[in-house]
Amino acid sequence: MYKRPPRLALLLLTAAAFGTTACDASGTDASAPSASTPPSPSASAAPAPEGRGLQGPAAGLFLKTLREHHPDLDHIEDDALVAEGDALCTVRGAALGEQFTKSTHRLGTTKKQTSSIMGAAHALCRDKDDQLFAH
Repeated sequence: MYKRPPRLALLLLTAAAFGTTACDASGTDASAPSASTPPSPSASAAPAPEGRGLQGPAAGLFLKTLREHHPDLDHIEDDALVAEGDALCTVRGAALGEQFTKSTHRLGTTKKQTSSIMGAAHALCRDKDDQLFAH
């Protein structure tokens, strides 16, 4: 019936997701540091698997896709697009929002344009062993 869920439903689902991730399996607050577990240096930045990124033919296809479907990004150099696409591709978790904001400022793009860059990057992002057009 609806093409997209109502905003209230999205808000409630988001709140429920954050509420369930705040507690561990025992039902205690997982965000509170305990004496038995040392605090992690960066809990929000989950490292990407080694070798993950836009490399080789995937980088070329990434540029071709952006150039064909997003002519409003023509003013941005190829190297800058690949670098930001690779950065958006490799970051995981909460750090994705921070990287999105950084990429938006560095490229001078709108949020919609950066979303297009991120979408193309994630679609073509591959692990080192799973590269496109492997020989």
